[in-house]
Amino acid sequence: MDASRIISALDSKLRIEILKILAEKPNNVVGVLQKLRSKGLDARYRETVYRGLEKLADAELVEKYYDKESGLCYKLTSDRFKIEIRRESVSIGT
Repeated sequence: MDASRIISALDSKLRIEILKILAEKPNNVVGVLQKLRSKGLDARYRETVYRGLEKLADAELVEKYYDKESGLCYKLTSDRFKIEIRRESVSIGT
């Protein structure tokens, strides 16, 4: 995992909130958008949420999978990440 890519992905309140939502349970774009709106966050467009999810997927913080009922869904790759600034490394898990 690339530490700079992860730090860049985490440099957004919206993406942090998306991670919190996915920590509760995996979801699709529409489900994440609805949760963001229910929290009172300014999430107007599905495309904005999709781009946020894709940036998190590119950073390997979330992964995509297909569900017959829900379509394309996203889930956390782990609920714990450790970033070591001096080594510019990232470890996943406990």
